[in-house]
Amino acid sequence: MYNREEEKLAEYKKKFVNISIPTVLLDEQIHLGLQRARSEARRQKSRKRRVISLVAAAVLIIGFFTTIRVSPTFAHYITIIPGMEKLVELIRDDKGRMLAVENEYYQEIGVSDEAEGLRLTIDGAIADEQGLVLFYTLDSEEKRKELLVDRPQLTSQDGSKLDWGTISSGGPHYSETGEKSFSGTVEYFFQSPYEAREFELSLQVSGDGNEWSFNLPFSIEEELAKKKTYDINKNVTIEGQAIEFIEATVYPLRVAVHIKMDDNNTKKLLEFEDLRLVDENGESWTKIANGTTASQISDNEKIIYLQSNYFKQPEELYLAVNKIQAVDKDEANVVIDPKNEEILKQPAGEKLSHLRVEENQAVFRFQNKEEFNYFLFGLIRDENGKELESPSSFNSGPDQDGIEEYGVVISNLSSVKGPISLELSFYPSWIEGTEKVRIK
Repeated sequence: MYNREEEKLAEYKKKFVNISIPTVLLDEQIHLGLQRARSEARRQKSRKRRVISLVAAAVLIIGFFTTIRVSPTFAHYITIIPGMEKLVELIRDDKGRMLAVENEYYQEIGVSDEAEGLRLTIDGAIADEQGLVLFYTLDSEEKRKELLVDRPQLTSQDGSKLDWGTISSGGPHYSETGEKSFSGTVEYFFQSPYEAREFELSLQVSGDGNEWSFNLPFSIEEELAKKKTYDINKNVTIEGQAIEFIEATVYPLRVAVHIKMDDNNTKKLLEFEDLRLVDENGESWTKIANGTTASQISDNEKIIYLQSNYFKQPEELYLAVNKIQAVDKDEANVVIDPKNEEILKQPAGEKLSHLRVEENQAVFRFQNKEEFNYFLFGLIRDENGKELESPSSFNSGPDQDGIEEYGVVISNLSSVKGPISLELSFYPSWIEGTEKVRIK
């Protein structure tokens, strides 16, 4: 029945597998609005480029098309929605968004604006009570190697307030040989449900020494799916560290899991690497692959975001966790003396070394036995506990000896007196267990 769709899918797969894929991994620092909400990662401000091997990319793409092959609805969408093959590439790493499209929860928009040889089109959206993900395409009259989408501003046309949580935009879009078309997303998540349905998106695009401005009014016309909330209120203990799972709220775009760590824990729990939803058949929904992965409510309380199973109806549903990044509480900060370029304190093992201060940058060498794809540092404070402004951060490597460099830009660093404390947001030290909590 779907022979024609199958043939087109085969053509798309062949095309994807044979192209060179230079991939930019963006680590974002995201500020959330829950009680001085802070993201766990400085991902948007610390950027590094890495090229994923063609073999790995091919495996991902082939696996994705295998999923589509058993889904006639999704295969049918590929043929009837213009530009759907671009959407496929954008959502292939998020099971929740794939399920949303498969269940006809993707809204076509098709609004465009043009400026001096460049056209920006909002192709469509996936929206729920808490979030709005816009899918866009940039079409250029001439080939371009890189375009950066910057400063996206979303306003309601009726002037109603949007209670911001996080904003992230795709890019930079990169092509080694130059392309005329690039696709990406702009994502908005809110602290409270939004009433507006008519919006205007304003943003800038830069590249090749040029800058373009766009303004696109658009509407969300379909009814938004209502959230599902599971009260959990159950405790687990991993290597002596107590954790309470409070509730899980399921939206079409993501699942928000509210957890709290016991005040008496001896370790600071940093990153719940493998927290996941698991149904009775063993199918799992893991953490958000790209974008906001968590928000901090307090030192011992946070929200962790998972890919959504909203459009699944499991008989049983569990939260499972096996591995958590953790450090002793008295080693949860790296303390440096910038004047003398000395590391005064760090976790056992001394993975950081060779501190050097260059203008407003503090740069470390970092050596770990295995590659560690997280940026280490969060908040930065002076000796009096005052937060210091850090507009950006970066890392590079590893080199042939497995050594990376991590750096943070600290505003007016030369005028800061006394030691500086860098809070650890991530660190290659773990506690492990086999805990599973039933929530349905």
